[in-house]
Amino acid sequence: MLLILFFCIGMSCDRMDQSGQIILETGDSFQVANDMYPEGTVFLVRSGVHEKQTVRNPKPGNTWIGETGAIMDGKNEVTEAFLGAANDITIQGITIRNYLKNGIHFNSGTNLKLRRVTFEDTGGGTGEVKGAVRLNYVQNITISHSTFKRVTAGILSTDCKGPVTIEWNTAINIGRNFVQLDKCSGNDIKIRYNSMERQGDYLRGSAHDVVDWISIFKSEGTADNPIMVKYNRARGHGHDDTGSFIMLGDGGGKHQLATGNIGVNPGQVGIGIAGGENIVVRENMMYSNEGWEDSNVAFYSANYSEPHPCANHEISENRSFWIKGTLRMQSNVWTDQRCSPKIENNYFPDFSINNDIWYNSAAATEND
Repeated sequence: MLLILFFCIGMSCDRMDQSGQIILETGDSFQVANDMYPEGTVFLVRSGVHEKQTVRNPKPGNTWIGETGAIMDGKNEVTEAFLGAANDITIQGITIRNYLKNGIHFNSGTNLKLRRVTFEDTGGGTGEVKGAVRLNYVQNITISHSTFKRVTAGILSTDCKGPVTIEWNTAINIGRNFVQLDKCSGNDIKIRYNSMERQGDYLRGSAHDVVDWISIFKSEGTADNPIMVKYNRARGHGHDDTGSFIMLGDGGGKHQLATGNIGVNPGQVGIGIAGGENIVVRENMMYSNEGWEDSNVAFYSANYSEPHPCANHEISENRSFWIKGTLRMQSNVWTDQRCSPKIENNYFPDFSINNDIWYNSAAATEND
């Protein structure tokens, strides 16, 4: 009896449903539940607003599943919803909003799954180090079918190890980056079927406006299994005069492939290769025709990452119609010739493409 009373502190004892899930009602402490129940527990988060909840160091194997309408609201008073280490952790179907630093912040772990999670009005600073999802030294990451709105950044992953899958997500007004991989490496790193838009002027607090929608920084795939940026689409841009839709080879790196991506007025540059080795840009489609003064070029290859090696860039079989600045001049590809670029079989300018390519993307099937 004493043991039962101890376990019930802070929560009622009648918490298990017929499937063995532990039910969390509004007013329950998520941290107490995490500490109370053993590894491998499945928590069912009831519909409703769960205010100022946080979970530090979720136990290995734990799963958090939200009913429709389940919301964790930090009220702009709590720093993070989940933090610490993540080992075999699944978070699914929960809206995470109004957290001051990050929605989710794990500094180590393996096998993290985020599915159908909505992040809103969350993150701190300019988005360089804080955002919806901040991961350091985490291996085997899956983030899918989730939504990011008005956050300081979307997914910031540093020193990660593959496999990494970021797919079928939607991002609107996401601050500095939707995805930045920083010093990540290994096999099966895939960013694919994501849809990104800049709508209106509302951003999160002091968020830096979008720079690069997708940024691959000092990261390495392998010769047989390159980092894959595939079938993503981006529409619209902020006010940054250096940003791009997809930036590859930034700070060096190697074995990266961007293919099948579609950009509609996505930034100063469509897809840039800023350095690195064995970087391929193939079969993408870029369109920019709004007369924005900072619009620059659809595709480029250059060595902006000295002293790191730069070689074997390829830009091939792409299509674009890209107007530079306010001068109404075509600007589809540029290179400084320093990275042994192979530029061939592209269709520049392609007068057949327009804003409607947004709907032709493979990412459109599920996101629209």
